[in-house]
Amino acid sequence: MAREIDLGSIMGPAGPKGEKGDPGATTADGVSYKDSNVEKALDDLTKRMDDVQYTPIQITSLSNNVNTAEMGSTVNTVVLSWGYNKKPKTAMLDGTGLDVNLRTKTIESAGIKASKTYTLAATDERDAKATKTTAITFLNGVYYGVGTAAGDAINSDFVKGLTKTLSGSKGKTFTVNATEGKYIYYALPHRLGTPVFFVGGFEGGFALAKTFNYTNPSGYTESYDVYKSTNAGLGSTTVEAK
Repeated sequence: MAREIDLGSIMGPAGPKGEKGDPGATTADGVSYKDSNVEKALDDLTKRMDDVQYTPIQITSLSNNVNTAEMGSTVNTVVLSWGYNKKPKTAMLDGTGLDVNLRTKTIESAGIKASKTYTLAATDERDAKATKTTAITFLNGVYYGVGTAAGDAINSDFVKGLTKTLSGSKGKTFTVNATEGKYIYYALPHRLGTPVFFVGGFEGGFALAKTFNYTNPSGYTESYDVYKSTNAGLGSTTVEAK
């Protein structure tokens, strides 16, 4: 049979409970934010966190509903649209203050008759600045098509009957179908220079047929060169003007 041991008789009666020991460095009791070292450390940490999270203001988009207009015409209504990567502190359109909550603006009775650029500027909470532009450009037409006109018959009415693309370049690639007896025509402002023509990869096949003062549908007049294919009846033909 096992013998029971009385621990009380061996260790004697328990003494009084002692005081709680010093917790050491495991407590922040007595430490104040205004302690100079702590304040500086926390301020530095906050600044570094702000720097990591900060993104400078950006204007992510800016556009207008017109983009190009025919020379001689008047643009009266312009709709501008834009976006930011975050809400700006200030915004200006062409130097005039703008509500920072706006993302679109309609300009009525603009009366624009020549190329114009709009500039949007914005700043953020750190006064970083971003700018972006959008432009309305006035261009005249470059025309192409088929027909039988020669001499005096090559006039403003004839050119207006061709296919028009508003362009500031002499270069264009187009495809037409010149049936029997019909020639290919290419008309453009004289100021754009002399184009070089390629058909089927070969240079040539066109000659200057006439230079005259062309009045476009918007009433604008300037010198135009009209080129005509050397041969008629070329069928479906792709022409590259450079």
